[in-house]
Amino acid sequence: MSNLSLRFAARSEIGSIRRNNEDAGYAATDLLVVADGMGGHEAGELASAATVAAVVAAATQSGADEVLGQLAEAVITSGEYIADVVAGNRDLAGMGTTMTAVALREDRIAMAHVGDSRAYVYRENQLQQMTKDHTFVQSLVDSGEITLEEAAIHPRRNLMMRAIDGIHAVEVDLSVRETHEGDRYLLCSDGLCGVIDAATITECLAAEDLTQAVTLLIDAAMAAGAPDNITVVVADVVSDSIEIDPVLIGSAADMANQSRLPAIDFPDEGESQGSISDREMFVTTKAWAAPVLTTLAVIGVAFASTVWWLANQWFVGVYEQGKVVAIFQGVPAGGLSRLVEVSPLSVDQLPEFERDQVFKTLEAASREDAQATIVRLENSAAICQQAPTSPGCSVVTP
Repeated sequence: MSNLSLRFAARSEIGSIRRNNEDAGYAATDLLVVADGMGGHEAGELASAATVAAVVAAATQSGADEVLGQLAEAVITSGEYIADVVAGNRDLAGMGTTMTAVALREDRIAMAHVGDSRAYVYRENQLQQMTKDHTFVQSLVDSGEITLEEAAIHPRRNLMMRAIDGIHAVEVDLSVRETHEGDRYLLCSDGLCGVIDAATITECLAAEDLTQAVTLLIDAAMAAGAPDNITVVVADVVSDSIEIDPVLIGSAADMANQSRLPAIDFPDEGESQGSISDREMFVTTKAWAAPVLTTLAVIGVAFASTVWWLANQWFVGVYEQGKVVAIFQGVPAGGLSRLVEVSPLSVDQLPEFERDQVFKTLEAASREDAQATIVRLENSAAICQQAPTSPGCSVVTP
């Protein structure tokens, strides 16, 4: 059977806590991609966007075996993109991304995977995870030290062992498997699979309509707190040669990100049947045209509420002048914060995972909570100084 195609729906949401979307995705009738950016002064969105562009450009209309090599080359190319961006702005050092891609070629699926974004197949009412997370806790599960249930709540569950960062050579998981009409594929960032379990995913994927399945998955993650960006691509294998425009979502569809990557050619996209695009989301939220006088009356109250709200916001981030960990009051976006307390802890002393977290900023409920966060970070730095060969400590400066 050679006339199989992918009918898809795709959506990316910022979530309830994050201030920007570092996830990126792409969906077409023969290619699905999800990338989850991280680190580097909120430049993870550039890493994920560049990687999606590299994968789309590399995956030409070749056979399943040939496209595996193309996807592997795309990982190298995206690493080069990231290295070039960092070379132009050293403040962006530390940015990186995951990548999971599925390419349909005749009756086979070619897959490439790095990091902890995931691919699933839903077949005959059964859900199967196709990828293995490249994380520290997954290595503990594989060695039998902890269970899957313990891994889900492990304090270092987000510590990545493999990512595309433009610095380290990356081993890519590559595979080819048969596919059949009726198979349903899910590609997602860990903002979905990290907060809802397999049973919930299975229940959502059982929806007959693709768009409904995507909506149910997003809603389930939001109901679970949505602590991270959520990107979902769901696609059915159909026996029609359908013509649907490709769709870019998340950071890859953001024109501001594309303008910051002038050397990269981003794929064309269009609104497609069965997909949820940023353009469609804009149209559905355009009902802002309330009476002008009512809006003006609300502004005064909103301003006072905003001032009060900012005074009760705290986060731990990087004090640029000294490259040390510090406590801020307010929010990082738009300069709506003030420096409150500078710690003696250098960012370079932190393990890779914690360092990335601090660059992204860590929210705190109060100043005392922020101080407790710094104590935890100091303990992590001390552990790496005592045992520098521990996982995640390879980048620590003694």
